[in-house]
Amino acid sequence: MNSTYFFSAFGTFGNPNGFRQSFFLGGNKAIAKEIRTFDLKTDAIKLFPQTSIYSIRKDYAGGSNLISYSVYTFAKEQNSDRGGTFIGSGLLFAGKVASESLIINTLNEFQDHLEKNNLSDSIITVNHSDQFSIHKPKDFDKIGFNVREIDDLSFTQGSNSYLVVYCETNPAQLQNFFSQAIELLNVYDTIYFTQSHEIGEFVRQKGIFRIVDANGFKKELENLHEERIREIKNAIADLEREKESLKDERTKLLEDLNRQIAQNERRHQENGAKIKESKSGIEFIRKEYDQYSGKIDEVIKSLTSDGKVETAKKRHQENKRSFAHIINQNKNIESISPFSSSVARNQGNPKNNHPYAKDIAEFHSSGRNNENKEFRPDGFKIATVILALLLVGVLILCCMWMPKEYSVVFTIP
Repeated sequence: MNSTYFFSAFGTFGNPNGFRQSFFLGGNKAIAKEIRTFDLKTDAIKLFPQTSIYSIRKDYAGGSNLISYSVYTFAKEQNSDRGGTFIGSGLLFAGKVASESLIINTLNEFQDHLEKNNLSDSIITVNHSDQFSIHKPKDFDKIGFNVREIDDLSFTQGSNSYLVVYCETNPAQLQNFFSQAIELLNVYDTIYFTQSHEIGEFVRQKGIFRIVDANGFKKELENLHEERIREIKNAIADLEREKESLKDERTKLLEDLNRQIAQNERRHQENGAKIKESKSGIEFIRKEYDQYSGKIDEVIKSLTSDGKVETAKKRHQENKRSFAHIINQNKNIESISPFSSSVARNQGNPKNNHPYAKDIAEFHSSGRNNENKEFRPDGFKIATVILALLLVGVLILCCMWMPKEYSVVFTIP
């Protein structure tokens, strides 16, 4: 069963059913459950004997965008003289529509057979739309080969507005009106067409639906086109403003990034100088340790040759103080500046502008702090340990090799 396009047949049946509609030659349950009825708001528009109304409307039902073309003709209910009653047909399209000439010919053929098979003396002979006897139009299958997309039409937003056009409704004229009316479905949910003066006058008197003649319909289209031109101009203006804003944003962002890069380059140079200076400091400390070790050797040599312990101690203490002072003055290496810190200082909110910058900076900073805490050699302590070991060695040597006449000095009575 084809669900791309299908027919609905409907009518007013009096008590107890009232208005009823059924789907034929396609359709699906989802659409049948959700779609609005094709009933007429008879306090706004009303059929009279020997009159008819055509309509075009948009719907969204069962997950589908629908365009419906309908025709209503006056028909009486059984056992009732109530006015405004009718029998009608609707050709529904899901997503795409066919050519207007094919739609009108097929719709009129379906309606003609509906009237012939279900009316007697203009009275509906069945009690429900499910009981309608229908006939498949001869060109029904051709519709599927002549469909086109519907562009720039909003189906989900309804305006709850209705337009009635008082005009000729012969197939040639109606074809032209139908082809142009799709555009107006962005303004009106349903557009009715009738050539009945009686219906037109009724609509005008009630004043619920807007009514225009053929020239008014043309004016409606012109107004729509003017509004669309305004919307296009406004959309272009918005895009141009966004483009200018984008240009300013790009300029500012690039300036910020270039400034950060320049700061990083400058800090890189500063850090390079600090690293070079630190390496020179390391070499200086290495030499100081070597010189101090050499001075200890000289004290040992002097003590060995002349045996003057106090002089040796005094000399060593002076060397030790001088060594400790020099080491304390030169043992600390200046930390280099992290690049991320300069970014953080120059950005108003680094977490918003660069959500990862702070985390990376903290990661590197934490690593350096841990390294500094884990290993930071103390030159003074190392020198003290080395000196203590050397003094112990000197005393041992003195005791072993010192002439006997001097050993009395170190002998405990």
